[in-house]
Amino acid sequence: MNKLKTVLPVLLIGNLLCMMDVSIMTIVLPKIQSAFNVSLNDLSWALNIYTILFATMIIPLGRLAVRFGRNRMVLLGLIVFGIGSLMTGNAANLPWMLVGRAIQSIGAASIIPTSMVIGLELSIQENRNKVVAMLAGVQGLAVALGPSVGGFVAQYFGWRWVFLMNVPLVILDIVIFVIVLPLKHEATQAIKIDWLGAGLIMATLFCLSLALIKGYTWGWESSAILGLAGAALLSFIGFIIRERQTATPMIDLSLFKSRNFDGSGLALVLCNFFLGAFAALMPTLLTKVHGESELNAALKITPYSVAVMLSVILTSLLVKRLNNKLLVGTGFAMIAGSYWLITQLPVTNQYTKLIVGEICLGIGYGLVAATVNILVVADFHGVKLTDSQSVANVLRQVGMILSIAVFMSLLSSNVQTAKNQTLTYSHRTVSRLNVTQTVKTKANQELARKFKQNTNSNSQVNQHVAFAGVTVSTAKRQQAVQKATKIELSKVAMVHQIPVTMIPTAQRHQVQTAVTTAVNRTIDHQVRVTNQQLKLGVNRIRRRLTRNLNNAFLKTLQVIIPLALLSILVVVTFKFRD
Repeated sequence: MNKLKTVLPVLLIGNLLCMMDVSIMTIVLPKIQSAFNVSLNDLSWALNIYTILFATMIIPLGRLAVRFGRNRMVLLGLIVFGIGSLMTGNAANLPWMLVGRAIQSIGAASIIPTSMVIGLELSIQENRNKVVAMLAGVQGLAVALGPSVGGFVAQYFGWRWVFLMNVPLVILDIVIFVIVLPLKHEATQAIKIDWLGAGLIMATLFCLSLALIKGYTWGWESSAILGLAGAALLSFIGFIIRERQTATPMIDLSLFKSRNFDGSGLALVLCNFFLGAFAALMPTLLTKVHGESELNAALKITPYSVAVMLSVILTSLLVKRLNNKLLVGTGFAMIAGSYWLITQLPVTNQYTKLIVGEICLGIGYGLVAATVNILVVADFHGVKLTDSQSVANVLRQVGMILSIAVFMSLLSSNVQTAKNQTLTYSHRTVSRLNVTQTVKTKANQELARKFKQNTNSNSQVNQHVAFAGVTVSTAKRQQAVQKATKIELSKVAMVHQIPVTMIPTAQRHQVQTAVTTAVNRTIDHQVRVTNQQLKLGVNRIRRRLTRNLNNAFLKTLQVIIPLALLSILVVVTFKFRD
């Protein structure tokens, strides 16, 4: 236990850095987009590549850690992660950043599951819940704090330091690591690596992750997505067949004979699925719809970060004293209730219900995640413990990736509906304005152009509606002055019963000056009145669009409420405590 107290801080730092980099980029994407001058769709690969490779490499690297040494694997992972962070922070362009993010993700996949196994193996059975409490708590906190830390660092130090700040912390962790953990005489197991099985499971996770992440962008029925889905299915079937036949499987399938493991795996997918929706949608809702700055948005979702950490830690410490089914069921019920509160968010920037809801979400997630994180390893030691952690981490990632895929697709559809509804409203609003038909036609054309922009990316989620208004060119003003002057000179000639050409030059000049002043005054008044009308109309349209976009996000999140309630049924898979 004394050894564990020395080692645990080292493992915590590594877990904190790796898991934070899963979510930290979400808040700084606009700044990086401006710096590299690339589309958000291209830049999204900086997020996707980290998530995809992280999920893909966990199982093979976990098995390699058993053969070559868990301590060595974590140390190597820290070095790789640090190099990737340095490359990402110093990236001169997007391709260089993608390489850096890929290296980061491989390092993270080497650290996360293996460090949990190290901590568990150093603890006695009675203290496993405390180890899980610390490591799972810091992982949950890291993912939740990512946007907040990213927003703060980017605003005051620049977006590059979001990644460069990892480097000194990694160096510190490495120095302590080589002191407290053995490397030369570390115990290893001479197991064979099933490279065919490794390739099949990597292909499965890669194709599945890519299909889920890009489905809403490329189209769920596109040949690319259907091909990836088919490849994932075939690879998975091949993996299962291979694992049943080989004497050295990548994953011991007997894990799935444990009801606690099965129930925990399902619960991990579900709770991360529900958490992912909040993490993916809320920053965009607050910044693009409610007009909050990145930092303010991050601060407003910080309460749920703290709630996740405290709930995971406290639940892990109390899990042996309370009924596991009660904890999991209560957690899912709280998640459902939290989303009911969150989906009451008004457009008036009153955040009380949001804050209360996100705290409930953090508590509910902690109740589920902490309980199943302990149950998923409760029955295993040695290689099986490593396998259980690898599978558990994959399932967490699948839950998050599935969440982003499903809810981004739903959001895209709901946003398009919101814009179409607002466009219909804008036509009605413009038709009621006290302006000329020409102005109405021009306004409707401009509004239609704005609202029919591509909405396949959440970068198009905003309430920016503007109309430059009308102006009258100098040429048109002169034309109007000439016409009015001709009319006035005709009147003068008629009064004096003389031809227009006989009107004295001084009088002609006087008439022209007076007409010019009067015409410009009239035009200016008409332009001012017209633009005031347009401004009122645009303000009404902008308010309606904000309301409709807000409803689009909330409608997307409302889907979770019945799903979370149904998830309570997962408790029937767990075995009763003795």
